[in-house]
Amino acid sequence: MTQRTRMVLRCAWAACALLAACTTTVTTSDGTAPVPKPVEAAPPPKSAKPNALAVTFAPKPSDANGNLLPDTLHITAYLFSRPHPSPMFADGSFHFAIYRLGESGSPDRRGASPLRTWSFSPEFVAASRSASLAGPCHELVLSLLDAGGSDVLPVESVDLVAWFEPADGTEDVWLRGVRSVQFPKPGR
Repeated sequence: MTQRTRMVLRCAWAACALLAACTTTVTTSDGTAPVPKPVEAAPPPKSAKPNALAVTFAPKPSDANGNLLPDTLHITAYLFSRPHPSPMFADGSFHFAIYRLGESGSPDRRGASPLRTWSFSPEFVAASRSASLAGPCHELVLSLLDAGGSDVLPVESVDLVAWFEPADGTEDVWLRGVRSVQFPKPGR
């Protein structure tokens, strides 16, 4: 091997070693690593049954009739089949009740005197299907004015409980715990 060939091989080897040692680091404007691309979770299998319920709602009820008393709560309800992370649709009915604080009871022993209750039929539930950023959901409206009701409550804060009754007769799916909702009077 000639001296020139040895020199070319050494330079090539040095260039390869140098390139192998190079790394590229990408950071955001604040110097942190970029967030990994989100990956869509697989939906639950078709045979999955709901066993968990989650609800979200606006921070406060709205005033649908313009008398300055809050009367309408917009609910987004999600059904899950644990351990699958994606929400799902299922046939059945949704039920909601509001109670005085601390009087809602538990899934196996409901509170005795709800202030208001709402039930949504399987047909209504099917028609309320929607999609949010989290996935399949049901958009429902709880109005104190339903069935000739009044928007005047004896309290300003209530406990909301919810459950889903599957159409196939399996066990009801309860919202874990209660959610407090405020219906503040005007001027507060």
